[in-house]
Amino acid sequence: MTILAIGPRKLPAGDTVEVWFDAGSSATGQRVMVPVKRLTLSDQDRGEGATALYEYESHNRRN
Repeated sequence: MTILAIGPRKLPAGDTVEVWFDAGSSATGQRVMVPVKRLTLSDQDRGEGATALYEYESHNRRN
């Protein structure tokens, strides 16, 4: 499943990074540590600012 997440535009070199997931439906979101390798820059990201919009793959993709 792919989930949209907000994180730093420049991803760290380490294994994990803190991102924010929106819970939707008037609930508050959550800050979560996720593996950097599961984040890809979203096509919806505008390419500006200190944060970026990512697509987080919640499970390893199978080829």
